[in-house]
Amino acid sequence: MGASGGSSHNIGYDQLLVLDLSQNFTNQDTFPYSSILKSPDVPNGLIEGSLWYSPATRKIYQLGGWFSFNSDTDPGFMQLNDIPESAIWEFDIDLERWSKLTDFNYTGVGTKIDRPGAAAYCDAPALNKSFVFEGYVQQRSDHDYITYDQSSEFKFLEGMLVLDTSPAVARPTLTNTSVPVSLGDNKNKPFGPRMNGAMVHVPIGDKGIVVFLGGQVTVDPTPYGIPKKGANAGNDNIQNTFVDIYDIGTGYWFRQKTFGIPDIPSGRSDICAVVVPAKDNSSYNIYMVAGVENYATYITSEEIWVLSLPTFQWVLVHTRTDGMYGHTYHVVGENLLIIGGMQTNKTAGGTNVKSCSSHMPAEIFDLVSQNYTGIFNAEGANRQAPVPSQVVNAIGGTVDGGAYKTSPLEWSDTWLQYVMNPALTAPAPYNPPYELVIPNKNDTPSGNGTATEPSGSGSGSNKGALIGGVVGGVVGGLILITLIAIFFIVRRKKRREANRQSTQSQMSEMPGGSSYVYDKKHSYGVPPPLMQMEPAELPVPIAASEIEITLAA
Repeated sequence: MGASGGSSHNIGYDQLLVLDLSQNFTNQDTFPYSSILKSPDVPNGLIEGSLWYSPATRKIYQLGGWFSFNSDTDPGFMQLNDIPESAIWEFDIDLERWSKLTDFNYTGVGTKIDRPGAAAYCDAPALNKSFVFEGYVQQRSDHDYITYDQSSEFKFLEGMLVLDTSPAVARPTLTNTSVPVSLGDNKNKPFGPRMNGAMVHVPIGDKGIVVFLGGQVTVDPTPYGIPKKGANAGNDNIQNTFVDIYDIGTGYWFRQKTFGIPDIPSGRSDICAVVVPAKDNSSYNIYMVAGVENYATYITSEEIWVLSLPTFQWVLVHTRTDGMYGHTYHVVGENLLIIGGMQTNKTAGGTNVKSCSSHMPAEIFDLVSQNYTGIFNAEGANRQAPVPSQVVNAIGGTVDGGAYKTSPLEWSDTWLQYVMNPALTAPAPYNPPYELVIPNKNDTPSGNGTATEPSGSGSGSNKGALIGGVVGGVVGGLILITLIAIFFIVRRKKRREANRQSTQSQMSEMPGGSSYVYDKKHSYGVPPPLMQMEPAELPVPIAASEIEITLAA
């Protein structure tokens, strides 16, 4: 892409790629792709940032990440002294225009909104809310940090940022929600800092829950908000023997033990995740795809696991050789799109491959056959995906739902059952068994002003009318990801409305994550006909010696 075949380049892009989902295509086809150029005023080369989507504003919001470590021959490269201050940028889908978001309220973020990188994130479009969880800043995150040691000195960020763009607020509101000091039985083990995991919004209960999977945590107790040298080393993968849960309606945090049929996946990072409900909502099946099991020895995986809720059962549904990480994952009906990322070769010791993939950016996994087919089925995009047969064997019912196992073997916190099943009546008010890092975040809302448009951004042409409405979806949808400065917008033309360790130099640290999105016409109790995913941003390796890519002819 953008270079002649057979040559080696460190490549970056400054455009939006648009993938049309209105017709059938294969992973070899080029015709579904088109591009929209970005203005030079808009930050390029942001790695490991977060992209959010709001159906209410029909805008995509970018927060976080750091600027590329590539050389000045790369269009995404920026000299240290030129790195700008942290900011939230927004892209107007209809006008095809980027602008800096300045007209918003913020609470609990202190005097500065940092640019978190390696943070997990997801959308809850039915609520017009988006989330980004912890992460850190480093040398190329912000001009304030250019004196940090490159790729090894981090400042870990506390809390979960929540962007509210719902009609209930006069203007976008950014709130930082504090996290527990510790959670679960081991009170001596800190909850964070965390990085490189995934999170999904699951539409259970009043407003749904956010489920956190995988990623890394610091080995030694590490304070938030203080620079730490050598922070890229000595981090551990979080085991998948439990997941953490945030209940949006109550603000309570829970830790729930998971169970294996017969096994539980090993801890891994740089994963991606997406939730696929059963047609009758009797189960919510979280797909966790690939990831890094060990950065130091380059152990990666291409396994696909499903964590089925509310039983919290892990089930392995697919595996193949070699490995993959740093990718994003998007459900489009019966199609599963895997976009970007890095591939590894086990015969070469697990190191990154150094040539372009043999297919276009989107690889395609069929949720009916549970196999990679490389074929996008536009008709199947209008059908809801079945429950995998392996999961049916574990929870009962059929591929259409009807699960008869509707609770785990054991509740780690008995109160969680009332969150997972709103039909139950809690006997008494909940008394959380944990303390928050910052019990009372109550900064005065501020952030007056107006959005600032960069020069030459967008044309407002008819192309904007074709981009569609909901990020990562089928119903007028978009998928956004980033490779240095490239965004892939996946669109459908119909129904526009509403809808690192030093040894890690070859391994990027990227959470990846996708959430199930409801059409606004549907309630939590009724399964929508289509599935849509939130935008996600794809990183490249963090070292200055970024991998050379040999482009296929």
